[in-house]
Amino acid sequence: MTSSPESDRAAAHQAAAPMAALSRRRFLKTALLGSAGLAVLAGGTFAVLRRSPVDSMAVPDSIRHLSHSEYHLFRRATEVLLPVAGTPLTPLSEVPVLAHIDAMMGLLPAHLRKDVSAGLALFDNAAVVSGWHGRRFVDLDDNAAVAYFDRWSRGHVIQRTLNAVIKQFVYVSYWRDPKTWPPVDFDGPVSDRWGIAYLGNAPLPDESALPQTVENRT
Repeated sequence: MTSSPESDRAAAHQAAAPMAALSRRRFLKTALLGSAGLAVLAGGTFAVLRRSPVDSMAVPDSIRHLSHSEYHLFRRATEVLLPVAGTPLTPLSEVPVLAHIDAMMGLLPAHLRKDVSAGLALFDNAAVVSGWHGRRFVDLDDNAAVAYFDRWSRGHVIQRTLNAVIKQFVYVSYWRDPKTWPPVDFDGPVSDRWGIAYLGNAPLPDESALPQTVENRT
């Protein structure tokens, strides 16, 4: 796919769409309560348990929008969600997934970016007590990390939303890169091949303006 400001922005909004669909007040209330609950459940040891070896690991200078903790969360999520080593798929070493995620984050509206940031912090730190791992998501081994994603995919709406957001950012950032297409015999979007201009996301129809069926009128 030929990158353009319009297509890049659309990809960013696609990845963050599950978060955008939530009521912001509901999300922030749940995130704040969740963070407070984690601290209470873990007691005075929470601050100790949430420390991680990645806290001392540097972040590339080229990363402009992801925070230190967000970068390492996505680094670990990419390893877990894209186990392409030993397969015909393009190796992660050849696809700048984290750079793509960083660029997409920079294109989100400020209010949505703030919500995503709060959600990522909750997802990472909740592993300390969720499943009683005693450590953050970034420190879970592969099996535990996969199980953590699976558990959140079946959890309450906030858990399912954050699970979906992280996966969307990782998968979109990997598969948008043309280097990932040859192994799956994909020759690119037809809009690029046919020179169709990008028109953005079409809005959903206004249901109130649609003709009512007999069933709706009764």
